[in-house]
Amino acid sequence: MPGLFITATDTDVGKTVATAAIAHALRAAGVDPGVFKPVQSGHAVEDPAGDVGRLRAWGDLPEAPSRLNVYAFEAPVAPLVAAREACVTIKLSQLTTRASELADACDLLLVEGAGGFFVPLGEGWTIADLAVSLAFPVLIVARAGLGTVNHTVLTVRAARSVGLDVVGVLLNGQVDPDDPSGASNGRLIEEFGDVAVIGRLPWLAGTLSSHRVAAELAPTIDVRALRAATEVGT
Repeated sequence: MPGLFITATDTDVGKTVATAAIAHALRAAGVDPGVFKPVQSGHAVEDPAGDVGRLRAWGDLPEAPSRLNVYAFEAPVAPLVAAREACVTIKLSQLTTRASELADACDLLLVEGAGGFFVPLGEGWTIADLAVSLAFPVLIVARAGLGTVNHTVLTVRAARSVGLDVVGVLLNGQVDPDDPSGASNGRLIEEFGDVAVIGRLPWLAGTLSSHRVAAELAPTIDVRALRAATEVGT
């Protein structure tokens, strides 16, 4: 099944807005994307402030929240901790089964991880194990500012160390306009990570909407690189 696994260098880096922007960019290129957020913590699945709710709003997705997600926990802690507190066992097989179902209904399934690449999900397994099970190429969302080169190159190497292809890196909005590292970070990531930076999402102040994500973020993404890496529409 064709898909793309979207991970990040850390939590709160911008995977959700990046995933929504990629969905819009693919649609504009004639590709019908599906979206899957397997696990979220911090919000119930129906909460519009959670990742699933924001994905639906920003990505203009018609599916019910419960269709786009398997496990959601209200506790604002790591998914494994939240699952243990709720006496729930996150099962890898349930996530891969739902991914397969969603992939059958679209051209390309976008799977948004939780936190960084080695965030624990189940007993003895992590986001990395989910990515390996799906065998999708990986896109890494990273901060644009100071410190991102180290974190990004480490994440690239981590994904490759478990046998996954890394499509590229998406740098998400530089918040501090006085940070001089922004001009060189992308080049250094490409040089030391041997990976392409396929987009730079600008920082958007104010309230985000599907229209703004489609108009202001999606056009900054190199969709040709995504289509080539995932072999969709090529």
